[in-house]
Amino acid sequence: MQATIRLTNLLDTIADLLPLTYDELTQMTSKQIRDKVAKPLGIPGNYKLKKAELIEQAWKELENARAYLQADELERSQGKQALEQLKKNEDYQITISEMATKTYNRLREIAQTGNTLADMKESINPLVASIARAEMREYEFSTVKSRRNQIKDALYQMVASEIPLLKEDVEVLVNYFYSQLLSFQKEDSIQLSKSYRKVVKGKNRDKTPISIAQLVDDCRQTLLDLTEGKEPHWAKVSIAFALGTGRRMVEVHALGEFSVTGEYQLHFSGQAKTRGASGAKDEYDIPTLFPAKKLIAALEYLEREERRIDGSEQRRDRLATNRAFGMALSRAMEKYQGINYKGLRAIYAECLWYLLPESTKIKTEKHSLYSEWLGHLDKEGKLDATFMSYMVYHITDIECIKH
Repeated sequence: MQATIRLTNLLDTIADLLPLTYDELTQMTSKQIRDKVAKPLGIPGNYKLKKAELIEQAWKELENARAYLQADELERSQGKQALEQLKKNEDYQITISEMATKTYNRLREIAQTGNTLADMKESINPLVASIARAEMREYEFSTVKSRRNQIKDALYQMVASEIPLLKEDVEVLVNYFYSQLLSFQKEDSIQLSKSYRKVVKGKNRDKTPISIAQLVDDCRQTLLDLTEGKEPHWAKVSIAFALGTGRRMVEVHALGEFSVTGEYQLHFSGQAKTRGASGAKDEYDIPTLFPAKKLIAALEYLEREERRIDGSEQRRDRLATNRAFGMALSRAMEKYQGINYKGLRAIYAECLWYLLPESTKIKTEKHSLYSEWLGHLDKEGKLDATFMSYMVYHITDIECIKH
């Protein structure tokens, strides 16, 4: 870490030195070169150098500084563009960009005014506590985790757009801030997780009764229409694919890649969430409720109708899929009482379990198959919340799913 006076002077001086020409440098006296150029640039042993050597060394350092700044310009530009995009794509009550900007400005101030790393860390701890408490107070368990990662990403984008002379120092403080935020939220996260599991268990004890006959009939008819060359509304096709595969909206419309591996089986890659789980798979085979070839035809139809977006766009903007398709899909699901698009994932798993032979069910734990089908493994100690969160429906006419 650099002392305050040293850093401030260097920031002010470097701006004046960069435009300096070689001729202007040679016209300066040895003392002027030492005081105005060599010392601010940190040239070691400059007092021992003769004028010609001073000029050569000073010019070399200036050229290096210019080259470094030029090479760094693209990274800074990309960081600024990412931050601008972030500001446009937020729907939180307290936006990520606002939270991250205030945090970063404070960390930057600490980097400029602190004398030692220990002092700087001591100044950061109250900031960590304040932000952690605000996040826990405003948001639920899963949102707190998601926002924490987004705040981290935004902070590193700001580091990328930082001036070179401050970048290294601020990056150290950002790393420390995030590690402390994780530590500070850990105990509260455990309590929130317990509360979350309690709510889920409550839903398990009081499941929502739903009928799926109309939903299943509509999905089958939509897939049949596609095979006959008809052009159903894309939202109907999306619903049929989601129910048939149990994939999330973002996987159906952006990240997912699928190929046929059996009559009722697809190979899937592009999992949207793994929650940092050990053993979470990048790709795997999934059973389907409808014939796999018909589902691939449905996916191809969505592609032709330009109802899928590029995966890189989704990764840049986590709300891209929801913004593009969420409202239309919500309207399309209104006809199915008590069921939303997200619920199709739970219905898929429940129907798969129903279709299993009794001999398989007897020797198989339900939650292990749910995790396998959905690829939804959570961190150690939280498996119950993972599989139970998909056991919230009592399907009154589940027999309609039989092939």
